[in-house]
Amino acid sequence: MIITLSGTVTAKDGHDAIVEVEGVGYQVHLHKRALEAVAIDAPARLWTHEYIREDSRDLYGFLNAAEHRLFLKLLSISGVGPKLAMNIFSLGGTKEIESMIDRGDIAALTGVSGVGRKTAQKIVLELRGRLADDRGDAETEEMIAALVNLGYGRERSREVLASSAGDKVEDRLRTALKELSKK
Repeated sequence: MIITLSGTVTAKDGHDAIVEVEGVGYQVHLHKRALEAVAIDAPARLWTHEYIREDSRDLYGFLNAAEHRLFLKLLSISGVGPKLAMNIFSLGGTKEIESMIDRGDIAALTGVSGVGRKTAQKIVLELRGRLADDRGDAETEEMIAALVNLGYGRERSREVLASSAGDKVEDRLRTALKELSKK
């Protein structure tokens, strides 16, 4: 299973980007904001989900771990496939989408191509309350506080930590500090 992909974006077309890694080009399906965020001939690091069917293997890409987690939670709902889950990202960032789900905003969800009232209700029913677990864990809040104490902004720290890899606090902080010091 391919979880992250780091390489150079060599082309963009429709909803896809080609990311070249060590001479191999991977076609990655991206939502609109992600496609706009990556630039041709520029390095990119994407979180990915490999979707395998009888007749194809597809890679879906995300800008950070939070988007990836939300995508996986959407896929866990019966009747929501990867294309529909990607369409839901047209509503905004992960915080906006999670907020809509937590509020039970059926009208916003049904505005997405392919999401009918029944599917929107199922999404709200199955995910309402489950999304807050990812947003507010104490360990992440402690790491954010540590980065803020070092002079980095709260929102930028939260964003970088969401995309930092590793299970241990030390690994995530090390990755976050490297990323924050680049800019």
